[in-house]
Amino acid sequence: MQQPPPQPTRVSDDFVVIAPDGIAVHPIPLPGLAGLTLAEGRLPIGEFGIHAHRSLEQITYILAGQLVVTMGDPATGATVELACGPGDTIGTPPLVTLSYRNPGPDLSRVLFICAPPYPADDADTATFESHRALTAPELAAAAARLRDVRAAINAQFDALAARIEALQERIGDRSS
Repeated sequence: MQQPPPQPTRVSDDFVVIAPDGIAVHPIPLPGLAGLTLAEGRLPIGEFGIHAHRSLEQITYILAGQLVVTMGDPATGATVELACGPGDTIGTPPLVTLSYRNPGPDLSRVLFICAPPYPADDADTATFESHRALTAPELAAAAARLRDVRAAINAQFDALAARIEALQERIGDRSS
């Protein structure tokens, strides 16, 4: 089965979701890719809620504007605050608490890259009132989420391996 040629995709102003931390997120379609998600976040001046991802890693790449990123250690709650501008990149591992503040004067635009993919039902995101150490039940929820994500990823890789093997058989049949 031949795949159609790749086509460029772009962010849409017409499709926006509000993330659990209050950020307007514009998903960017990635046809044919199942291992990550890409979205543009648009942050007006102000502060946005604190959250952590249970299983996914997130890259935040600042496209425009200024952003203050606060990250909290999941074991101690100790925080670090980073002042960021265009071209800066922040990597956030699972369980690290994260919050954003746009000090102005302009809208901040960021590119969010998440792997494994960000789920449409927000099941990977926990919100908090403050940066703090995570509790035992929160860590147990993260472990359960990680097991579910691992099972889904394994199924994706099994399907990809089967497609590759089928292609290999077809190519082998043609070269005989």
